[in-house]
This record gives sequence, C-alpha cells and structure tokens, in this order.
Amino acid sequence: MNSSNWDNAAIKSIGYVGIGIPVWFLFNGLAPSSLGDISGLAVTFLLYIGVYLLISIVGWLVVGFPVHWFSKKYTNGSYAFYIAIPLIIVVDGLFNNTPQILGLAALFQAFLFRYYLYKKT
Repeated sequence: MNSSNWDNAAIKSIGYVGIGIPVWFLFNGLAPSSLGDISGLAVTFLLYIGVYLLISIVGWLVVGFPVHWFSKKYTNGSYAFYIAIPLIIVVDGLFNNTPQILGLAALFQAFLFRYYLYKKT
C-alpha cells in the first residue's frame, strides 16, 4: 500500500463529511426562507468550509496519520483502532456538555478513511 492511497482516502473522508454536515443542517431546519437568508447562508457556508478544512487538515496531520501509521504497523487495521480516539472525544463530550460536531466529524472521517483505504477495487 503506497502513500497515494492514504491521500485519496483522507481527501474522500474529509470531503464527504464536509459536505454531509451542511446537508444535515439544511434538513434540520436551517433552510433559507428569503433571498437575504440565502446570501447569509452562502457566506456562512464559505466560512464553514474554510474552518472545517483547516481543522481537518491539522487533525489529520497531528492525530489521524500517526494513528494510522501505528495501527498499520502494530495492529491488524480493524475499524476499532481507527475510531477509538474520535469515539473517546465524543464520549468525553457527552459528560462535559460540549458540542459533539467535531468529535462526530472526526469519527465519520476515520470510519470513511479506513473504508476507502482498505476497499477492494
């Protein structure tokens, strides 16, 4: 397995989760009702994409790729090793009353990364 598989899997996982979050918010009552709302929503979406990409790239460089390297080198590469750290963040947030969106985004990214990395073509 070469590094281009890592790159493609990371890009797909960041992209799919990045688009999934706004779609989820649109279906949960954030749909615009006027022209002013549409322009405000567009600006909010652009800000979201910028911040989301920054947080995701830093997260992959600091946590994701080292965890993948460790998992590939010392384990069998099961889903449990890829979702363990994001799941810890989600569960910790439940007890500390913090927003769950970052932990859930990391959890879905890790799941999709593992799926696309070992997907049979």
